[in-house]
Order: sequence, then structure tokens, then C-alpha cells
Amino acid sequence: MDDHAPDRLHDTLSSVHDLVAEVLADQEAIEDRLDACDAYVVLVADPATGALDSYGPFDGPHALIDAERRRRDLDEGDLGDVNVAVVRHHLPMAPRSGRHAIAS
Repeated sequence: MDDHAPDRLHDTLSSVHDLVAEVLADQEAIEDRLDACDAYVVLVADPATGALDSYGPFDGPHALIDAERRRRDLDEGDLGDVNVAVVRHHLPMAPRSGRHAIAS
């Protein structure tokens, strides 16, 4: 991660709560606000241990809902310092040799 990654992750976290409310209100409308990519992954980072986990892939609305659920569960477990973010997932391109990369 670069030096600005924690700031971007914090900004993402605050916007996740707003987006989840919009998804629950109107799932079709939120699709227009999501970036074009193959899928989304929920990233969970513990700054105290350096542990990093990812979950998915999901479509955009389901990634936001999963992230919100994980955030709520972490908060209930008094783990508010653990970061939860939704990130874009891009499938690898198949190499020219004809062998395919392992993809989710």
C-alpha cells in the first residue's frame, strides 16, 4: 500500500454506509454509480496484525451489502480499527499460449 492508502480506505468506509442505504432502497439505480469491472471484492485489513483478507467476487450491490455486514460484525466484536473496503476485481487475461489463468 502507498502512504495514502489508509486515507482512501477511510474515505471508502464512510461512503460504503451511504451506498448500502441506496442499494437497499433501489438496487438498479446504484448499478449506474459503480465502476465498470468484472466484479467486486470485500477487503478486510487489520492494522494491528497486518492481516489482510478478501471475500468475493460479488456484483456491486452484493459487495456493498457484504461489506456492511462485516463492518457491523467487527464493530459488535469491538474491532472498530479493522478496515473494510470494497475494491474492483478484474479477471486476468488468458495468455497467448492457450493456457488459462486461474480465475474466480
